[in-house]
Amino acid sequence: MNKIDKFEPNILGFLCNWCCYTAADSAGVARFQYPPNIRVIRIMCTGRLDPTFPLEAFSMGADGVFVGGCHLGECHYQTGNYHALISAGFVHVILEYIGIDKRRFLIEWASAAEGSRFVKLITDFTDQIKMLGPLGKSENISQEVLKKRLKNAINASRGRKLRTALLNAAKNIIKENNYSRETIYNIIKNKCYRTIERSNL
Repeated sequence: MNKIDKFEPNILGFLCNWCCYTAADSAGVARFQYPPNIRVIRIMCTGRLDPTFPLEAFSMGADGVFVGGCHLGECHYQTGNYHALISAGFVHVILEYIGIDKRRFLIEWASAAEGSRFVKLITDFTDQIKMLGPLGKSENISQEVLKKRLKNAINASRGRKLRTALLNAAKNIIKENNYSRETIYNIIKNKCYRTIERSNL
């Protein structure tokens, strides 16, 4: 058994109460097997996800963060998961800037009836994090530097300037009505990157 096989990642999941959390529950009832690495926080809607939540999870020792919600167009609060995509895009931009592999953070969808889809999502994500190794390993960043960068990123993400830049990016995304992940990422990067650079992350 090699070192990758021995590594068991810590994964934190933020799951929507109405869909993905129920999918996880139905997977348990059906006795589907999936990796036990994920610890779950139930939220009423993925739209409640603040960008600092995943960053704080990483700062507290998570090797990967998963966000699971309703399929687009099926949100119980109408547009919550669209807002979650914008928050996720922002997190990906921040992670890239501070040198953390973006593959450590994933947002995906599973309806209440898709227990098997939830199992596949978590299994694939866990395998991916195992491949990347402990947080900082694939990035070649020491734990000391990693903690400092994450702390600065959390503080900056709470700040008025960066929140204003994100709000402007969100307005553009909503106006264009294009919620492809690539489009969201590019608009946020374009609108926020200069502010991020000035934040001394």
